[in-house]
Amino acid sequence: MNIIIIGCGRMGQGIAITFALAGYKIQLIDIKKRSNDNFTNLLIKINAEISKNLKILNKIKLINKNKIKKITSNIEIMQYWSNENIINSADIIFECVPEKLKIKKNVFKLLSENTNKKTIISSTTSTILSTDLAKYNRHPERFLNAHWLNPPYLMPLIEISPCKETSKSNIKKIYNLFIKIGKVPIECKPSPGYIVPRIQSLAMNEAARILEEGAASAEDIDKSVIYGFGLRFAILGLLEFIDWGGIDTLDNASSYMTKTMKSQRFSSPSIVKKHIKNNNLGLSTQSGFMDWKNIDVEKYQEDKLKNFVKVIKLLNIQPKIKI
Repeated sequence: MNIIIIGCGRMGQGIAITFALAGYKIQLIDIKKRSNDNFTNLLIKINAEISKNLKILNKIKLINKNKIKKITSNIEIMQYWSNENIINSADIIFECVPEKLKIKKNVFKLLSENTNKKTIISSTTSTILSTDLAKYNRHPERFLNAHWLNPPYLMPLIEISPCKETSKSNIKKIYNLFIKIGKVPIECKPSPGYIVPRIQSLAMNEAARILEEGAASAEDIDKSVIYGFGLRFAILGLLEFIDWGGIDTLDNASSYMTKTMKSQRFSSPSIVKKHIKNNNLGLSTQSGFMDWKNIDVEKYQEDKLKNFVKVIKLLNIQPKIKI
């Protein structure tokens, strides 16, 4: 498979490393017009950055030192304006240029005019909807967004956000490619903030508010996330956790926070009220955000606790047991 990455910044380099680690030959393309001397300087800078990241991966024992040269050789860095035909044979192109609509618009125009009829074009934008970018692609049926999380070579999740015209076959192709390189793809309709940025923006802003109010120190706020909030949700999804504790429990807590904090940002959404009205409270009623009817709840809870113990042992933060 011929995979090309347009844009040599941090995300472009990170995605290139990801595929190179998986054994793919990748072409990382600088699309900005620049002199030969400027490109040479850029080339030195990119190679140094990629080498630094691979050395870190070796230091943390993810890869062997003797593999670094091979991984690096899988990444070919090129200047588009000296190799304009390079994108003609691409199977998949990942666009990683700066988050400016004017720049992306020009890139998609160029890609639409110079790629073959089967090339899938994927933007890695975290801010612009696929439905908005599709307007600048002549063939929106082979266009979608794929939002990678930093650093892409370590973070497993990729949020796929097709536009309404994206063909199901192209969604399946890129989904399967991500599975093949060890990623966890999920699908999200064109929605501001996708899933992860939308959730984390609320959490990060609330953390800043807690500090602003003087309710806790920055260090203790972050400890609460590392050893509490984040640790818990490494094992359970948010909606899964709500079902575990009870949707009515969430609603009660939300009502209290809304009243005492005098802010609607803590209020329950209508879906919570609907579930409570229909007595779909989660595990206790075998139905909530998830369907628990055919689940062996006792085994499910035991498995989750086993995974939790594995994590706290790995981090060496298990409880002290001296009995």
